[in-house]
Amino acid sequence: MEFNLQDAASFAEKLDALVANPDLVLQLEDDVLRRRLREAGRKLSRAMESAGDTTHRLNNTTLELALARVGVEKGIFSIFASHAVAMTNAELSKKTQADPVLMKRLLRYYQSQEMISQLGDDSYRANYITKAPTTLIGESGTGYFFEMIHPSFVAIPQFLRENGYKNPSDPNHAPWHLGHKTEMNPFPWLKAHPEYMKFFLPWMATMREGQPSFLDGMDFRKEILSSLQNTDNTIPVFVDVGGAMGHQCIALQHKYPDFKGRIILQDQPFIIDQVKTSPLPGFQGIEAMAYDFFTPQPIKGASAYYLSCILHDWPDHKCEEILKNLKGAMKTGSSYLLVDEIVFPERGAAWRATNLDISMMTCLAAWERTAAQWTTLLEKAGFKIQNIWEYAPESHNCLVIAVPQ
Repeated sequence: MEFNLQDAASFAEKLDALVANPDLVLQLEDDVLRRRLREAGRKLSRAMESAGDTTHRLNNTTLELALARVGVEKGIFSIFASHAVAMTNAELSKKTQADPVLMKRLLRYYQSQEMISQLGDDSYRANYITKAPTTLIGESGTGYFFEMIHPSFVAIPQFLRENGYKNPSDPNHAPWHLGHKTEMNPFPWLKAHPEYMKFFLPWMATMREGQPSFLDGMDFRKEILSSLQNTDNTIPVFVDVGGAMGHQCIALQHKYPDFKGRIILQDQPFIIDQVKTSPLPGFQGIEAMAYDFFTPQPIKGASAYYLSCILHDWPDHKCEEILKNLKGAMKTGSSYLLVDEIVFPERGAAWRATNLDISMMTCLAAWERTAAQWTTLLEKAGFKIQNIWEYAPESHNCLVIAVPQ
């Protein structure tokens, strides 16, 4: 393929036109094509960097999250998003009660990162990026990562140096503990610091927003319920183990509102208390049950036991405990284990998946797994994989369907 200066100039003009009119791309109905353009643009941007460009980008990655957190916490993005007209530095300073000199510097940074648009010397307004931090996923995500995860990331180099660059495998000794200066593991720490629940639970519920779910990857009625001739609402059909606020239970009930049977959400008592106090819209008809998955499963003979982003929190030996507790409750021939997790390919792993893998290593000394690793783990716990459905290729999210052996 030839690509000369004239081609480059023509291509740059087309890119400039798209950047000036982002709605042309954002309105594409083909989401696969939109993601393809996004990834091509990201890779092209990296390929066009000089060594200095790359170095400066890497050096300042933490700054973007820190100032996004400031913008969310101070309400800067919310103010922009609620105003259709442009605003001045003085207006924003007055609304936020921030120092005008500081506000000017923040606005200058935000426009340089395309987080807002600058129309004139002192004229700013929201753009297609500004509204993202004002959504539930944006507000909870910036809070969760800056307050809870970021201190652990910063501790990675020191932790690896001190531990001889061995792969972290002890959940009681991870970068999390060094970064937070604590001996408590993340979940007990969170229970002891309930003020962070306002970030954690909404993030768990929305972190996959805009991506396909396991219900897009399989026909639950056909694959799981085809052999169940159920007209009894007392029969357990779907048990969401460690399901946080129950967003997957709600999605299942919404997609199949007519099938009979119990949908049961299980999680730790302090999370179930939140569910009962402030249930998500659509939770009606779903049972909420406090349960520790390191103890025998109390719901016997359900059609499906569902684990979403649970096993990646734990090393193999702890996963075996969780799985064996489920296996003891399952009915051979009619109960299925549904594991909703990342399944890494052996090459070409996606950035969403690798980010999460390192997060698991950092906070929990755990990891995302390959198909071979999932097979080994499940077989050790007494299960046989029937199928692996990849429903979100850009993040390698899969539904692993297994049955007790």
